Amino acid sequence: MLAAWIANALALAFGAGLGVRALLDPAWAARFVRLAADGQGGGQAEFRATYGGLFFALHAAALVLTLSYLAGGQHVVGLSAAGAAFVIGAGWGGAAFGRLIALWRDGADTPFNRLSVGVETLMAAATVAPWAVWALAL
Repeated sequence: MLAAWIANALALAFGAGLGVRALLDPAWAARFVRLAADGQGGGQAEFRATYGGLFFALHAAALVLTLSYLAGGQHVVGLSAAGAAFVIGAGWGGAAFGRLIALWRDGADTPFNRLSVGVETLMAAATVAPWAVWALAL
């Protein structure tokens, strides 16, 4: 069970780190996701908001719950952390699923997209690991 929580914490820290990088450098976020800003200021704000603030806050909040539980928090904290992890893991899994559909339907079979499916699947599995271990133990 501890390995699942450690995988979860590492995945959440990685997601939060992506968010911090995008908050500080929206041009990097644009290159990372291979999109271009509209040139009117709205695009940069969108990269900071979505790939920065949303990614950071979502992952950091779940990481706080995970670290609270690992530091000796009560089972209620652990259950909350596992639930938050499940939701975030589902989001990563949904991203991988959407990208797989793009590979199949849109002719988007590129090395970047294949690597991205792997990373998104790994993030989904690692993030949801504590919930999966708990659910399988029932």
